[in-house]
Amino acid sequence: MPGRKIIGRDRELSYLEDLWKRKGLVTCCVWGRRRVGKTALLDEFGKDKRTLYLQGIEGSYYENLSSLSLDVSEFLGKEVPQAEDLSHLMKIVEEICAEERTLVVFDEMPYLLESAPQASSVIQKSLDRRLKRLDCMFIICGSSISVMRNETENAKRPLYGRFENTLQVKPLSLETCRAFHPGFDCETSLRWYCTVGGIPYYHLGLDGMTYRQMVEEKFLRDEGSWRNDATSIILQEFKGNRNYTGIVRCISDGSVKQSEIADKMKMDRAACKRMLDDLEFVGIVGRKIPMGGSPKRPVYFIKDPLASFCYGVMSGNTRMIVGSRSKRAVFDRLENDMNAHAGKVFERLCGEWLDSNFPVVERGQWWGRAGDEDVDIDIVAKIADSRNIIRTVLCECKFSRKPVGFGTYNTLVSRSKAAGFTENLSFVLFSALGFEDELSEFSEENDVVLVDGHMLLGDKAPPKIFKDRRRTSRHHGGGAAGHVSVPAALVPAQDGKAGRRAP
Repeated sequence: MPGRKIIGRDRELSYLEDLWKRKGLVTCCVWGRRRVGKTALLDEFGKDKRTLYLQGIEGSYYENLSSLSLDVSEFLGKEVPQAEDLSHLMKIVEEICAEERTLVVFDEMPYLLESAPQASSVIQKSLDRRLKRLDCMFIICGSSISVMRNETENAKRPLYGRFENTLQVKPLSLETCRAFHPGFDCETSLRWYCTVGGIPYYHLGLDGMTYRQMVEEKFLRDEGSWRNDATSIILQEFKGNRNYTGIVRCISDGSVKQSEIADKMKMDRAACKRMLDDLEFVGIVGRKIPMGGSPKRPVYFIKDPLASFCYGVMSGNTRMIVGSRSKRAVFDRLENDMNAHAGKVFERLCGEWLDSNFPVVERGQWWGRAGDEDVDIDIVAKIADSRNIIRTVLCECKFSRKPVGFGTYNTLVSRSKAAGFTENLSFVLFSALGFEDELSEFSEENDVVLVDGHMLLGDKAPPKIFKDRRRTSRHHGGGAAGHVSVPAALVPAQDGKAGRRAP
């Protein structure tokens, strides 16, 4: 992020600075998905240090040697002959480190390894023979998560055991990304994060734009569009294997069970499971964990917001997007799909908010039958209260264009009964745009927790989920202390106040 203060990486910088304070050879492996801000982080870390920055490129072995030699020339401030091979290059690095304390950053390692598989052995030899006797810090960094972890964690690889310090650069949180957009209102901040997630690259230089303007500019125009970025990221991670993008497409199209995905892909189920595990490992897909009486096998969903948006909204409408002269008209036609996408990602953000603010022991989802309908409860969580009693928290999440009212509360109560949840319950409603006054008044007296978009963004402190259970609230039906029974659903009376119990 040139020209601006790096946002949201204080913890990572502190970790690297602590490593820098150590004497002798210090090694660290830095990894994270493309465009998450690894290079910006390392640039910031190396600002006040003697830093030799080496970067692998997409190209041949010769092109990499040429580029790396130029990096050395830039560091020395004079032209040096191109290195004969990687061993020669590492000898030059050793001589530089021997002069005085140096930070060596070897960025985009997977590119170098692709053209020069022997690079791991060459670096290992240098670390073990000479660099270990010098006072320096040696960092390798890369965007291919599977390659970086395999190189350092696989006992059969040369670099195994040489990089005991590791730093995963993760996407930024919703609350942190607010700093990129101080001018955004609550809804725009939430919608944009649900679209691109916490990758800094997709948040730079957009403050002051509306959500419509951002989508039209970054996804609907042909030049510089981001609509194919998710596919590019997956193919880069898995060396062009189209089966991985096919699996993501299957999930986006509604095939969410492992058996369904394997059948659609015409794949062996064991091979399909391995690929699903790979996609889950790098954060592209996730699994919904069944809770309560749900079917015991988990189902898959697209976890990465950008991948979900690109596959769920953009990919199926490419012909319309490319062929239209009016991006405004295309946005209008896609708006329902974008709203549905935002609702799905919003549900995940609410679960992550619970994890960040409360001692969550287990979190998943319930799905099943209620009468003649297939229904679900968005979030089912087991959370420890102040006395370390595990309570069940049931949540409904709504990303609607208006405040949420009693209908959502009634739905959650009804589904809790269908699911068989009866005791030690707390109810939490999430709404991006807040709640109707009548529901807010009712919640204060009846221990229903309401969480709006401002709380998710960190503008307001989180509420208490568990109130003092020594008293019995009106809707708890006389349950004993510590055992809260399922309430009856309530409907608003004619004057707008909570009225009679629904049958």
